Amino acid sequence: METAQIIDFPKTKTAGNAAGKSLIAPDRLNAGKTGRVFSRGGKLWVDFYYLGERVRESSGLEDTAPNRAKLRKMLDLIVSEIDNGIFEFGKRFPHSKKVQHFTLLEGKTYRKDPKDIVFGDYVKQWWEEMGPGLSQSQIRDYTSILNTHLLPYFGRLAFNEFRTVLMKKFLSHLKARKTPQGSPLSAKRIQNIFIPLRVIFKDACDEFDWHDLPSPFGSLKLPKLKRVHIAPFSTEEWERLMQFIPAWYRPYFKLAVLTGMRPSEQVALKWSAIDDRYIYVELSRVRNLEKAELKTAASNRMIETRPSVRAALEEQRAQMVSSQTPYVFVNMEGRPILQDKLRELWKRALVKSGLPYRRMYETRHTFASWALGAGESPDWVARTLGHTNTAMLYKTYGRYIPNLTRQDGSALENLLASPADKKENPDRNNFGHNGHYPGYPEGISI
Repeated sequence: METAQIIDFPKTKTAGNAAGKSLIAPDRLNAGKTGRVFSRGGKLWVDFYYLGERVRESSGLEDTAPNRAKLRKMLDLIVSEIDNGIFEFGKRFPHSKKVQHFTLLEGKTYRKDPKDIVFGDYVKQWWEEMGPGLSQSQIRDYTSILNTHLLPYFGRLAFNEFRTVLMKKFLSHLKARKTPQGSPLSAKRIQNIFIPLRVIFKDACDEFDWHDLPSPFGSLKLPKLKRVHIAPFSTEEWERLMQFIPAWYRPYFKLAVLTGMRPSEQVALKWSAIDDRYIYVELSRVRNLEKAELKTAASNRMIETRPSVRAALEEQRAQMVSSQTPYVFVNMEGRPILQDKLRELWKRALVKSGLPYRRMYETRHTFASWALGAGESPDWVARTLGHTNTAMLYKTYGRYIPNLTRQDGSALENLLASPADKKENPDRNNFGHNGHYPGYPEGISI
């Protein structure tokens, strides 16, 4: 360990006197001492050598006689610690720009203090380093959440202020906020806002070795998601609704109830992803941005092109003979179809039909309830929907499962067949051990 060296404090010019002459005064404060205390811009500084390098650091103290004496004593203590090999630069100058530099020279692991790291500053650095590795959907969601909620609330706070009580106040703040439409933020939205906040806090703790910093989220109780009440269509209701859907868009909705595809998956479907046996679900499109990341790993799946599915696709292909688009479903101008426009069309059709309002997503629930009600195997239905297992299926659609006999979609095809087709092929009336499932008509034209 190198010792500090004596630095002669130069003679200092005093302010000019009334005659305009400069007076020179000897530096008695630092005489015979190692290092020096000096004034710059009305503030007191220290000047000494450590580990072979010159150190100049501001004390932040005003240049007064008592402060000079106080700072000189502190510098004497620093010199003594250096001589005894116990000086730690970071402890004496925690706010210095050279803390990391000298900590590494001391052979120690650099560890910033939580009180010295401001959330907004860290997020800027974090985004530059982590942003390129995020998916397009994460970039979109994180950007919105950071700019709308996190930076305005936490931007100027240091990480040592992240306590449970602060998170409770933030949660209360979110509950009081309104959407642009004037409704409160949903429980799902609030939970989503906390996701990047947790990620950034954890990354900061890992980066700066703050593993002794208590998590502010431990006892926080976020609002629970409300269980969505599903309202699948009956076959009669579906036939009625289709009468009010413009002919150009009927194949879209027919395929929706025949496959259970999510709207985001269906608007991204391309002809190249369809062959004689399967529809390959590989893409989705959200807010008119196509992405290869689907909702879950199981969402990347193959859906059998059963007879009714092929019929819906052929109907769509027939009305797109002159179109050059790679997409299966486009608007009447030939451009990729937008979910928002579909929802508007959907709402108008529901109003005209006189049916109770349902979300467009109910087409997915309708497929599942029809298939299970017809006696299809829950495993087959789960695979078609893109679920990893049947747990969610039993939880959501349990009341629609009369038996577990079918595995290939044939029972659903029987439900959708016309009465004439059933007479030609009487075996199609076999719905497993239960025979025809009560509550459904003999056939539906779809």
